[in-house]
Amino acid sequence: MRHAETLTHELAERFSAIELETAARWVRSRSTRVAVTSGKIVATFKALDEVLARSRGVVAIRGLLRGSGLEVLYLPPTRAQVGSVVSVPSEIEPEVLTDIGSALRSEFLASGCDMVRIEADDGAELIVHAVEVRAVVLAAVGVQLVEHLA
Repeated sequence: MRHAETLTHELAERFSAIELETAARWVRSRSTRVAVTSGKIVATFKALDEVLARSRGVVAIRGLLRGSGLEVLYLPPTRAQVGSVVSVPSEIEPEVLTDIGSALRSEFLASGCDMVRIEADDGAELIVHAVEVRAVVLAAVGVQLVEHLA
């Protein structure tokens, strides 16, 4: 595994292969679709992580986990107080994201939780939360979103 302190142009590995496989198996065990394989889920996790790792600040992604009523908030290792709202990256497979969102929402309902916080090895955090608690989550992490209107 590469470490964040190496002085190269490559990004540090933020999640190990074992962590990604474990997460993929967890989602896959809750999926009803045969076409969504663990390999596709791992590839989706990696693609999303690569996009977020290159962001320059806090990122809120609405609609990423389609149909689940969940949103994603990314907090980079160095915190910025103002964030932006982005769309779903095109290189990420929608049906896999639907399964991930469905698995998470089912877990939220079963456990009575409305958010989960996942920390990467480099200190970045990914918060998946129910739409209903957006304001509470943003206040808790001290982030104000700025929406770019065209």
